[in-house]
Amino acid sequence: MPADDPVTIIEAAIIRLHDDVGAIVEPAVVAAFSILRSTDLPTYLRLRHKAKETNKGCLVTELDKAVQQSLPGGGEEPSALDELVSIARNQCQLKHDADRSAIAIIPMRSRQEVWRVYSTGYEEWLRSTFWRTKEAGVADTTMKAALATLAAAGINDGDEIEVHVRAAQDESGYLIDLCDDRWRAVHVTPHGWQVLDHSPVYFTRTQSMRALPEPERGGDIGLLWQHTNIPGNRRVIVLTWLLDSFRPDTPFPVLELVGEQGSAKSTTQSVLRSLVDPNKVMLRGRPKTVEDIFVAAANNWLVSYENLSGLTAEQQDAFCTLATGGGFASRQLYTNGEEHVMETKRPVVLNGIAVVATRPDLIDRVIHADMPTIASEARRDDADTSAAWERDRPKVFGALLDLFSAALAILPSVKLTHKQRMADYERFGEAVARALGFEPGDFRRQYAELVRAGIDRALESNAVAQVLDKYVDERITPWNWQGTAGQLYDLLNTQHVPDRSTWPRSPKGLADQLRRIAPAYRAKGIEITHLGHSREGALWRISVPHRPFDSHATPPGVEGGIRYGVHRE
Repeated sequence: MPADDPVTIIEAAIIRLHDDVGAIVEPAVVAAFSILRSTDLPTYLRLRHKAKETNKGCLVTELDKAVQQSLPGGGEEPSALDELVSIARNQCQLKHDADRSAIAIIPMRSRQEVWRVYSTGYEEWLRSTFWRTKEAGVADTTMKAALATLAAAGINDGDEIEVHVRAAQDESGYLIDLCDDRWRAVHVTPHGWQVLDHSPVYFTRTQSMRALPEPERGGDIGLLWQHTNIPGNRRVIVLTWLLDSFRPDTPFPVLELVGEQGSAKSTTQSVLRSLVDPNKVMLRGRPKTVEDIFVAAANNWLVSYENLSGLTAEQQDAFCTLATGGGFASRQLYTNGEEHVMETKRPVVLNGIAVVATRPDLIDRVIHADMPTIASEARRDDADTSAAWERDRPKVFGALLDLFSAALAILPSVKLTHKQRMADYERFGEAVARALGFEPGDFRRQYAELVRAGIDRALESNAVAQVLDKYVDERITPWNWQGTAGQLYDLLNTQHVPDRSTWPRSPKGLADQLRRIAPAYRAKGIEITHLGHSREGALWRISVPHRPFDSHATPPGVEGGIRYGVHRE
């Protein structure tokens, strides 16, 4: 090559670069780099990188500045903000969701990443990409301005897309985000399941989410019971809850694990969560506010709280909202009157020594499991149990997917003549039970018994119900009463009230309580009906056609008893 060839000049400078860090920015070398940048960018980048590798002390950023200034119209180098925005727009597709929140889709050779523009994951990707390109960091103020610019581009210029967290539905079945480094997903249909390298829907993530295991075919669902303390008569119910957590198109029941200290509640809860939505923090302490619950729901697919001693009425209402779908609104800023709305629907799991779901609305949505105490000689070290579970988890997850697919195939043939509050869960549970080999109707009977026990808990925790039960028990059936809320208030006040702190302080308060407990009493065969208003006040009727069935009787609409012994080990 001629001596004045740009490549020859640069390669000679790189040889000298071993001993002279200034060789790369000599005028002749800068001019050669400038020619290559204008005429042969790939060679320019290769030689620039070779210079950096030859001597780590070489300041290629100074070389870039010198080359930029030597180019026609070069002048000042583009700002870091301009570079950031240019890099992002060249390497990302900027979109937005239905709430006009900006989304960045990053196509890569082996995967496609999807991040919200205002997320830690996207910011880390942008910083990393800028470093690889410019070998320089980014100031926080510059990054903030770049994200604002990119968000504006996605909202105003990008198409609207639908994004999902962990689980999604498509025309043929359901998709589950594995949350692994390859951004793969599992597709489950009535015909089977498979792991997809590229998801057909957009899954986004948060930094705290962790990967599900690589599912193994031919797994064994029975291994799950070796790592949890779920009693046999609740196993098919818990399995249905696990699988139902992957069905975002239906309401989610709330799983409540209750047991004494030493019944492995937290361990069981962690194991169950690791099959649905593994997280950096698997279990969280009691939420302080309703807003805390919705913030957790916005950042997790499964909302998980442990060691609860009680929940406020407002917090229980919030879990009801999460189960069936709804939102929470608060002030966006203290300086204006706009609202910030968080709308979501999430599966929930709670645990505590005592029952924490005490309000009828929440109890209607709860899957309750009493956990037996573990004998001291049967306890195992945490390290041993954790290692054993990580070994078995891929097998159990694969078996869950097999069961999910089989249940989806059976589901269209399941018809319910008598439906409970969570009818979608009940119908799906009947399909799961049949896939496990249960007789038709087995799950329906178990779930009806569970609902009946929930009704008892709802009434046992309500002061008005306790007094009303005692008053009804003293009457001869059939028995009817009709009058105003004030008259009933005076009548019940003459009875022994076990807890005056929760007793309503007015007839209106009594009427509010009657509305809450009326559905539970209706399930027991007692009708509490609001008849409207008269001059004397709100009119109510209480009708007891026969002695209410007790907690050991079969609930209305369910024939036969409960087959507690039917479960798979």
